[in-house]
Amino acid sequence: MRIKGATRQPKAMKFNEAGKFIQLAQKQRAQSKLEELQRQIAATAKKTGISTVAKRVMLTDDNLSKEDPVPEVEWWDKFILVTENYSSSDTPVSQEELLGSVANPKYREITHLIEHPLSKPPPGAAETAPPLSVVLTKKERRKLRTQRRLERQREEQEKIRLGLIPPPPPKVRIANLMRVLCSEAVQDPTKVEATVRAQAAERQKKHQKANAERQLTKEQRSAKKIAKLTEDTSQGVHIAVFRIDNLSNPQHKYKVETNATQFLFTGLMLLSKDNNIVIIEGGPKGLRKFKRLMMVRIKWNEDVRNRKNQEDDKRPKNQCKLIWEGTRKTRYFSKFTTKLITGDPSAAKEYLAKYNCQNFWDLAVCENIVSEEV
Repeated sequence: MRIKGATRQPKAMKFNEAGKFIQLAQKQRAQSKLEELQRQIAATAKKTGISTVAKRVMLTDDNLSKEDPVPEVEWWDKFILVTENYSSSDTPVSQEELLGSVANPKYREITHLIEHPLSKPPPGAAETAPPLSVVLTKKERRKLRTQRRLERQREEQEKIRLGLIPPPPPKVRIANLMRVLCSEAVQDPTKVEATVRAQAAERQKKHQKANAERQLTKEQRSAKKIAKLTEDTSQGVHIAVFRIDNLSNPQHKYKVETNATQFLFTGLMLLSKDNNIVIIEGGPKGLRKFKRLMMVRIKWNEDVRNRKNQEDDKRPKNQCKLIWEGTRKTRYFSKFTTKLITGDPSAAKEYLAKYNCQNFWDLAVCENIVSEEV
């Protein structure tokens, strides 16, 4: 008996739609271009320190926050609408219902009165205006000094007249010796002259002693200087952020550090390869002087070490820019310090993040990019 072998069934032909593989190839090319662009942006962000740019670009549609759908009825309209939609909003409502009818308790809160909220002053404003100080002219100040001196002399003369204090001895000098001591000066001029010179020396000694008593000590002078430079920052701290292209000159660094310390400022001088920023915190008066120092007085293009070759130097000009200025309730820093960042520039932003002011580094980087494009 012959057994029939197994046969292979012919497969039916399946045709793909026209353009299917072309669309698939286009999607793959677009995906590869997007990935390449993301890698370039990530490398640029890592170089400049702006990591948030790369994070925003790397977001996909799944990670994006979806907006809440629009409700049928807003929550503030639910308790006054008859139905759960706005279709019945065209129905007129009587005035009695709106004025709080007993039959419609949900309308009782609606009245013809208007509630005005209490106005509060801003957090940085002073509660009371400071009193205005009286400014006198030079002539008025001289007149007041004369009046006070005459009053003291009048009181002293009154005490002498009443016998409370002895009268002062006559003020004898070499010039008026013969006029004050007529007979005594003729009888023994040598003795009288010695007495007059002793009295003059005593008056000079008394004068110097009074000056020494009025003179401030070293600690008092230091405290007076600190009190003069200290400004009231209870209502707000004034902050200024400067960006300098190059801070390699030690004289420039010394001037910035010394003036910031003398003005009792707090802040930071951050030095890195591409960006150098100076953050200053203090009062308005001292900050105004420090801004003039940074923007006008310091010659940033002057380099004493290379002064001979300065004319032939073709390097870009060094400049200082004020990139941000404003006020804040509290300070970022407790003292003025200097920090040197070597290596990855993103470490500078991480260092500023400890003080919650990393946005200043982003401002400096953006200013650097804009200046390079210009």
